[in-house]
Amino acid sequence: MKETNRGVLYIVFGDNFIKEMLISAESVKKHNPNLHITAFADRKIKSEFIDECVQINVNHLRPKVDYVHLSPYDETIFLDTDTVVDRDITEMFQILEKYDFAICHDLARKRKNVSNIIPEYAQIPYSFSEVNPGVMVFKKCQAVDDFFETWREYFYKYFKGWPYEQPTFRVALWKSKLNFYILPVEYNIRSKGNRDKQRKFNHQFGEEHLAARIYHMHADTRINQGKYEVKSLDQALEYCKKNFMDY
Repeated sequence: MKETNRGVLYIVFGDNFIKEMLISAESVKKHNPNLHITAFADRKIKSEFIDECVQINVNHLRPKVDYVHLSPYDETIFLDTDTVVDRDITEMFQILEKYDFAICHDLARKRKNVSNIIPEYAQIPYSFSEVNPGVMVFKKCQAVDDFFETWREYFYKYFKGWPYEQPTFRVALWKSKLNFYILPVEYNIRSKGNRDKQRKFNHQFGEEHLAARIYHMHADTRINQGKYEVKSLDQALEYCKKNFMDY
C-alpha cells in the first residue's frame, strides 16, 4: 500500500524531458516500490511509474520555481528529471525529523560573473556555497513556504539578467530562517563533465573558485607508528596537493 503523506515530486515539460523523467521514476520504484510519485507536467502522462499527474502551464525553462511549493505531500523528495536512483532513498525523510529542508552543495560556489549581475549574491561569503535544487527533501511548513516565496521573488527580479535557478536560490537560502541540512555528496553525484565544466569556466567564476582552502591529512602517514619526517611546510603542502580527494 502506497503512502501519500510523503512522496517524490517531478516538475517536467517536453517530450525528451518526460522520457528522461520516466527513467528516473522507474529507478525510484525499483528500490522504493511503495513510494508515491507525482509529476507536474505540461501534459497528461500515463505510466506505471507515475502515481499521479497534475497538468501545469510552463512559461520558462525553470518551472520548478513556480510549482515546487505546491507539492501534494507533507514530506517531499524533489528530483530533477536527469537523476537516476541506485539505492533506497526513503531515509532522506528521516532528516525531516530534525530539519525542515535538506539539499546538497553544488560545484558552483560563488561565481564572479553572477556577482556582477546580482548584488545580493555578491554580498554572501564564498563559504556559503551554491546548492543544487535538482535533489532536495523538505516538509510542508511555513518556513519552507516562505523560503520558496523568497526564491520566486528573486528569480523574477533577475530573470532577464540571469534566467537560471541556482544563484537566486542561494540568495533566498541565505536570507531564509530555514532549519536546513546539507546532505552528503552521495545524494547528488555529478558527472566528470560537470566538474570539468566548472574548471573550464574559472575565468568567469573567478580564480578563487574551487581553490583548496584547507587540506586535512597526515603528510607522513607513519605518524601513528611513531615516525614523522616532514621537514617543512612546503614538503607538507607538496604531499597534500598530490594526495587530495577530488570531489
